Amino acid sequence: MHSSAILRTTAAALALGALAACSSTPAPTEQMAVTRTTVTRVAAAPAVATSAPVDLQRAQEKLIQAEKSMADGDYKNARRLAAEAEVDARVAETRADAARNATNLAQVQDSIRALQEEINRRSPR
Repeated sequence: MHSSAILRTTAAALALGALAACSSTPAPTEQMAVTRTTVTRVAAAPAVATSAPVDLQRAQEKLIQAEKSMADGDYKNARRLAAEAEVDARVAETRADAARNATNLAQVQDSIRALQEEINRRSPR
């Protein structure tokens, strides 16, 4: 009888400890706000939707999951998902920038080639 009381007391203490650990994790409200802003800003750029749609979609899905975790009180998971969503949005933005830079580079190379051809045509032989 005595050992069952100790067992119940220990179980109750462990449950309270687990609840205290969960409640001690603060809500990631600032992280969520930064992530929402980043994902919204990146999604508004037309180049991102065409150059990195998979990364953008992944960021949006993780933000939705983070908001659900936030609503459920699972702040640790919400924080992790929000951070991942922000990274995915920045990856999408970087891919779009890289695609734009590659296009610009190709245009500059074409211009250089055309100028070189013009110089070669006009040079005395």
